[in-house]
Amino acid sequence: MNDEQHLFSQSTHWVGVDVSKRTFDAALVRHGQKWPATPLAAVPVHGFSRTIKGVNDLLQWLDALLAENDPPLGVRVVMEATGRYSSELAVWMLTQRLALAPAIAPPHQTAAFIASMGVRNKTDKLEARALGFYGMERQPPAYQPMTPQEAALRELARYRDFLVRERVAAGNRADETSACKTVRDMEHKRRRLLDGDIKRIEEQMRRHTHETPELERDVELLATIYGVGFITAVTIRVELGDLRRFHKARQLSAYAGLNPSLRQSGSSVNGRPHMNKQGNPRVRQCLYLAAMVAIRGHNDLQRTYLQLREQGKSAMSALGAIMRKLLVLMRAILVSGKPFDPMWKTSPRQVLQT
Repeated sequence: MNDEQHLFSQSTHWVGVDVSKRTFDAALVRHGQKWPATPLAAVPVHGFSRTIKGVNDLLQWLDALLAENDPPLGVRVVMEATGRYSSELAVWMLTQRLALAPAIAPPHQTAAFIASMGVRNKTDKLEARALGFYGMERQPPAYQPMTPQEAALRELARYRDFLVRERVAAGNRADETSACKTVRDMEHKRRRLLDGDIKRIEEQMRRHTHETPELERDVELLATIYGVGFITAVTIRVELGDLRRFHKARQLSAYAGLNPSLRQSGSSVNGRPHMNKQGNPRVRQCLYLAAMVAIRGHNDLQRTYLQLREQGKSAMSALGAIMRKLLVLMRAILVSGKPFDPMWKTSPRQVLQT
């Protein structure tokens, strides 16, 4: 954080927002207020409908509360990630007042913060107040909304993922021999229907990608890497956004939940490093499958995997390292703007430093 950003963050009011399907509660924590010096009950809170009109009502409420503020300070919003409800509300806020720069915080982080405050009750208004103090203390980064094209492609990819899980479940049921011919026929019909739906979804994904030159270019570059096909490339691109926005490879691997986590304490606790898994599970799932494919071919990734196994690493630990290497390589390819070259001997780290 540079000096200008630091000054801005220290001169900002924070609005904690607890979001539900139809409504949201907003609480204003003024600049300089800290918990527990400022009790939760002293924080003004109000409920609004989760609509664009509700966002405008919020702005009027905030302007009225801060009308006598001298000098005028910035106002930012923080809310907990609740899927479409929070992202949609954040986009509406940006549309109505860009300076709100809403942040969408990971639920496990906000839950830990609220638990540290010793809050005994759980209500929407209490959580909105606590989130306001979370914003004041943690200064979370602003949410970067997806483009309509990216959002539509992500929805297609996620629905395909749902259909694939349904197809696997249907196949598992088919393995259990049924004595009833009617059941067998219906299961066979359902599998054929799911196969057709999956095929149509994938065709729509390819058509949608082709209609967006930026997405098509990124997906084509990612798909040149060992083990990375069209579905994996699309999933990584729409679930993690533009990988070029991460300044360092370790930031990307941590964001995806692929960085190692240690458990050590004194002489009695000395656990083996393991993947922290705090990121997007869809990303880890497709990287796992891509890594499984990559280590079966005669390539650098397979050699790296075998070297790790020879060094005593477990199969899962070595596979996790390949997953991280794949993701870092994806970012390196997008940064360079050049397709992956199997004969390329330059390490991804060197590319990331250019």
